[in-house]
Amino acid sequence: MWINPTIPKQRKALKALLEPAMHNLSKLCVVSWSNLDSLNKALSTRFTSISYAHLVYAVDKFGKQVTGNITAYGIDRTYCDQDLSRRPYSVSLYSKRDFMLSSVYISQNTGRPCISAIHPVIDDSLQFLGFVVADFDLHRLPLSLTHSKSSLEKVGRYNNPSMPWQQGRVMSPFDKSTSDIQGILNKLITQHAVFHCALHFSSATAQLWQMDEPYQYHIYKVDQLLDPDMYLTFPRHAYPAKALVSSDQVQRVLERFCILRLLDERIYLRSASLNIMNGLVSLSFSVDGSQYLPTEDFLSRDLSCWFEKRTENANDERKDALAIF
Repeated sequence: MWINPTIPKQRKALKALLEPAMHNLSKLCVVSWSNLDSLNKALSTRFTSISYAHLVYAVDKFGKQVTGNITAYGIDRTYCDQDLSRRPYSVSLYSKRDFMLSSVYISQNTGRPCISAIHPVIDDSLQFLGFVVADFDLHRLPLSLTHSKSSLEKVGRYNNPSMPWQQGRVMSPFDKSTSDIQGILNKLITQHAVFHCALHFSSATAQLWQMDEPYQYHIYKVDQLLDPDMYLTFPRHAYPAKALVSSDQVQRVLERFCILRLLDERIYLRSASLNIMNGLVSLSFSVDGSQYLPTEDFLSRDLSCWFEKRTENANDERKDALAIF
């Protein structure tokens, strides 16, 4: 099934594709909700009914996962009872009693851009029990997310033909550990006095500035960032009261960096930085030069606007596909 690249048609087609199967799955959950083994079995048996899903699970009304992670390979029960109330899609979840699609976020399971389809589980007496959730790798959904030949030619004319983006994004060690690195950087910034970080995705390095040494920066490769002793390098420090970026925004900025890096194979983030003291974010894409903007502006903009500016409207298919999220 190919989805026509216009915003209303994208939303309508995705809903038509996913909602009926999610609705049927929620009905099965009602019958088995009070019995964990039956609930796991019901989701596992019907997993293939959710087209394109890579993960299915059930969440209670308090945001606690009540089943294991159900995949095509079986049931992983180690995820039972984890708190999902702070997941990206949970912000607006609990006021909803209808099927919904989340915004794009980085999956902790795969480290790739992901969306979730969420359907409430409501019994015959209209008692709200929780949600059944299916996660989808964005690139495996039947969206028109690839560039046409003509659009690539237009983008090429807009830029230097010799620029490396035309060869497509090459996965770096940074890209393969996005979730872990994102969590580490968030902790270093919010708890260990790092006030400025610059990420160079292709070279898989990060430059970090610490408050006690503001005139020097240190460069770390992925294996150094992932070292358990990394936190010993920076002393613990309360989050600065004078920071123009809140500690909650730090995580959102880092996650959006990863989304912009991984969402497209040809138009992607090459480097980015965040300074919590002056509140500025910098971005450098594969298609044009760097730009700087306040954190609030960066977080408030729709993801599609970055691709729109990079291509002077030549990539309408990608823009429309992103705009629904």
